[in-house]
Amino acid sequence: MEVMDRQVAARLAELDADGLAQDTIVFYYSDNGGVLPRSKRFCFDSGLRTALIVRYPPKWAHLSPAGPGSVVTAPVSSVDLAPTVLSLAGVGVPAYMQGTSLTGSRPRYAFGMRNRMDERYDMMRTVRDERFRYIRNYSPHRVYGQHQAFAWRQKGYQDWEQAHIDGTLNAVQDRFWREKPAEELYDLHADPDEVRDLAADPRHRGRLDRMRSALDAHIIRTNDNGFIPEGSPLEGYDQSRVPGAYPLRRVLRLAGTAIRRDPANVPLFIRSLDDGNEVIRYWAASGLLMLKRRAAPAAEALARRLDDDSSPQVRIVAAEALAVLGRTERSVPFLADTLSEHADLKVRLQAVNALTYIGPAALPALPAIKRAAFSTDEYLRGAARYLQLVLTGAYTPGSIIW
Repeated sequence: MEVMDRQVAARLAELDADGLAQDTIVFYYSDNGGVLPRSKRFCFDSGLRTALIVRYPPKWAHLSPAGPGSVVTAPVSSVDLAPTVLSLAGVGVPAYMQGTSLTGSRPRYAFGMRNRMDERYDMMRTVRDERFRYIRNYSPHRVYGQHQAFAWRQKGYQDWEQAHIDGTLNAVQDRFWREKPAEELYDLHADPDEVRDLAADPRHRGRLDRMRSALDAHIIRTNDNGFIPEGSPLEGYDQSRVPGAYPLRRVLRLAGTAIRRDPANVPLFIRSLDDGNEVIRYWAASGLLMLKRRAAPAAEALARRLDDDSSPQVRIVAAEALAVLGRTERSVPFLADTLSEHADLKVRLQAVNALTYIGPAALPALPAIKRAAFSTDEYLRGAARYLQLVLTGAYTPGSIIW
């Protein structure tokens, strides 16, 4: 931070020396880089909140939304920077550009997300206003602290996981190593570390409903294609906007049902496994996977998807769900073959992730995992090396996986 302060001071001094300081609006902002636990890649304020300071010289103070030294508490997003610069330059902001100029009135909410992070798959969506943050977890069956080779080079993650293994953490500290709820709500004024989840508190029901609705509207408005499994032909910007190709409203309803993990929805998921749309089938299979052993009545329907589905992504989820149910005779060989042979590296990565979460049942796939550990793709290689260490009993949080 000291080095950076000196660098910023040097740039400001250059403006002064060139006589440009009074003609220049200065933006200071940051990336959300770094690998401190719960920072980059997480949907908490510690992961999404970044620095933003704007200095207006007196000549241009009339363009500022507030006076010198003011703190603007309304939500701001990084996508606001481009339309802000265009507005200050007197250039029209194209209609296709996201974000809102900081020179005007501020939106009520800022949105964020988490999808694949290096070799690990997760899916979160979040919305924040001036005081509260709402998080929706579309992969509640995955723990917060999924192992990532890059992040685990940081001692904080290593020490935290070792304390979890040793059983020395309290309930709040240990939550990072547990599965997630469907929804989370935090009061950022009273609880800036976001450890007291208010989603089940009836006193916040109205706020929860408003933030749910705001997030749903944002997902629809942006045609959020994060619900499409990676590697699907529907995944692209244009492809996902072909009429009828990506029924996002239906997908949103089904995914929202899936994350509730209610076994009463098993019949709905079974019916949806036969849908003509790949994304619907993917979320139906995912809903059954999230139910784990409570999805037993769907075993035959999952087996049909494993054998016959045209989508390898749907087959991978079905295979993992079947393995969790103890049906490993076809599911584990399929995952091993996919890991070894599929042409798409992202599909292979999904296969090794599925193998990672079925525990010792993945041992018959160890030869394929060992081959993948020498992949030229760093993410596939890292996931396979981690799983090889786990399955052979050689893993420790300090293991070097790269």
